[in-house]
Amino acid sequence: MSPAERIYDIRFRPPFGGFLNCVMYNNRERTTTNMRSRGMSPPPVLESLKVEDAVNECAEANVVRAIVPARVPNPIFDGAPNGDVLEVARLHPKLFRAAIAVDPLAGEAAVTEIRKHAQNKMVVAVVVEPGILSTPAYLDDSRINPVYEECQSLGFPVLAMGGGVAGPDVGFADPIPLDRVAVRFPKLSIVAAHGGWPFVTQMLGVAFRRSNVYISPDLYMLRMPGWRDYVDAVNLYLEDRFLFGTAYPFNGLKEYAEKFADLPFRKEILAKLFYDNAARLFARGE
Repeated sequence: MSPAERIYDIRFRPPFGGFLNCVMYNNRERTTTNMRSRGMSPPPVLESLKVEDAVNECAEANVVRAIVPARVPNPIFDGAPNGDVLEVARLHPKLFRAAIAVDPLAGEAAVTEIRKHAQNKMVVAVVVEPGILSTPAYLDDSRINPVYEECQSLGFPVLAMGGGVAGPDVGFADPIPLDRVAVRFPKLSIVAAHGGWPFVTQMLGVAFRRSNVYISPDLYMLRMPGWRDYVDAVNLYLEDRFLFGTAYPFNGLKEYAEKFADLPFRKEILAKLFYDNAARLFARGE
């Protein structure tokens, strides 16, 4: 059984549409090597490549909501178009919600794409990943301001590539640009996907100062350097702004949830981490 009655996974990539061309499924040897290096077992879906198996895995792990984030085509990871994440959400409306992706440097075209989905309750967030574009940019690049302004106006949280392989060098994972965006747009909710790793302490410092910043380390949470700092921050001041995410298929759902629950969090806040925080932040999809 899952350690939680219900789980909200904010970063879930099923084997569907464009995701099958992305590195996590297109280079399964790389994915399984990554998982085993972190002591995790590859989920069966990496063999079957069937979306039904991913849906069944959600049911077995008590994952009742999962956000499927689109990705703009890029030279590092390939891409998964908005149409695909909207379609998989349409096919499984009780489980999946969509996060559309825009080219943040596209100006009015990006704003138009966001507005197009403003009334669709299945769309709960906007993905912004400027560092992995063909011409990389930092999160605080002024050319992205129209996107942030529109998301702030419409109440769309931004899923920002805030750690990990966020660009051609590790500098794109530095949380300082994200901090500047949080100051510039104080009513914009910003989720640091990958949790600012490897700049864990700095990212936690940003979240301490900026109440509009949320953190989800996903695949960098378990058995990775810095994990204890995430736990300490949650136990001290971050319990309402920490989000459960698996980066599936880079973690199997049940195994990850069990190991997550075994971390030394205060047990009375586990429901917040597993479900409540995400349900509140992405309430437009409820």
